[in-house]
Amino acid sequence: MKWPSHGANPQYLTDPLQLPEVTYDFSVNVNPLGPPPWLGEKWGDLFELITIYPDPHVEDLRHTIALQEGISEKQILVGNGASELLTLLGQEFAGKRLLIVEPTFVEYRMIAEMNGCIVESIFLTESEGWQLPLERLKSKLTGVDLVMVCNPNNPTGVAYKQSKLVELLNELEKREVSLLIDEAFYDFVQNEPSLIQQINKSSHLIILRSLTKMYSIPGLRVGYLAGSEAMVQKLASYQPTWSVNALAQHIAKGCIKDHSFRQQTRDLIQAERERIFPRLQELAFTVSKSDVNYYLLGGYPSLSDTLLPFLLKNRLAVRHTNNFPGLDGKFVRVAVRTQKDNDYLLELLKRWVQT
Repeated sequence: MKWPSHGANPQYLTDPLQLPEVTYDFSVNVNPLGPPPWLGEKWGDLFELITIYPDPHVEDLRHTIALQEGISEKQILVGNGASELLTLLGQEFAGKRLLIVEPTFVEYRMIAEMNGCIVESIFLTESEGWQLPLERLKSKLTGVDLVMVCNPNNPTGVAYKQSKLVELLNELEKREVSLLIDEAFYDFVQNEPSLIQQINKSSHLIILRSLTKMYSIPGLRVGYLAGSEAMVQKLASYQPTWSVNALAQHIAKGCIKDHSFRQQTRDLIQAERERIFPRLQELAFTVSKSDVNYYLLGGYPSLSDTLLPFLLKNRLAVRHTNNFPGLDGKFVRVAVRTQKDNDYLLELLKRWVQT
C-alpha cells in the first residue's frame, strides 16, 4: 500500500486495508483538549468575518505577536500554516545546499527537493537519546547555506538545550550560514524553550511557529515566521495576497493571548507522560524522552508493520515512520491524549504484547 505522508486523516490507512473507521486517532499531534472553550462559545459571532476581505498585511495579529515576543512587527510574517512558510523558504533557498537534522518533519526534505536544493542529512540516534549531535553537525557545515532544526523535534518530542542551539547559532554566524529552527511545538514544553529573542541580534536566524497544534485549529491553517526584516521582506514577496483568511487572523489573535489554556494543556500532557511512560516501559517498549504531546515508541521489530495494523483493527491509529529517514518503520509516533484515551491505548498494547 501507499503510506500516507502525515498523521491525521486515518482513512488513508484504513480504507486500503478495508478496516473499520478509526475512533481513537493517536496519529495526529494536536491538543487533546480541542480548541479553547471560548472559541466554541463565540463561534456564531464570527460568522460575519467570512463576508469581508482579510487584512493582506495581517497587522493586528503581527502586532499581538510582536508585543508578546518582544520583537518588531517588521520581523514577523504570518502564513497559511507553517507549511506555506516552509514553501516560501524553499523558494528563497532554491538550488542551495541544505543540512537537515533527521529524523524530522518530512516536508523539509520534500520542499527542499522540489526547489532543486542539495540536501544533506545528519541523523539523531536512539543511543544518544535523540539529542542534537552538535560536534557531528559542526563537521558537516562546509558549503552549507541553511541548517534546518526542529525543536522540540518531530517525531521524537525531544527538546534541545538552549545552550546547544546558541552554540550552533554562533558557529553558523561565523560562517554566514542561515539557521531555521521550527518551534511548532515549543509551547507544549513547560519552560517554552525558544530562541526567538535571538533574532534581535542575529540576521541569520529564522524561527517558525505553528498556531494549529496547541490550539487544535488545523483546519484554519495559520502560523508565523520570525526573522530579520530583510528576510521577512524577501519571503513576503513570494506570498500570495490574502494568504491568511480573516477568520484565522481573528482567532489566532485570541489564542495567542490565552495563557491559561496553554498552561492547562502543558499540565495535562506532563501528568499523562509521567503516568503512562513507566507503564509502557513495563511492557518492554522503549519511549523517547519527550517534552511534548507525542513520543516515539520502539523496542519491538518493525512496529509500523506489526503493531500499527493490530491497533487499526481495534479502531486506533498511530503514526507510521516508514517515510522518516533514519527510522524506516522501526518505530511508531504516538500522541499523548486524555487519560481515558491513553488507558485504551495501554490496554491494546498489553494485549498485543501478550499475543
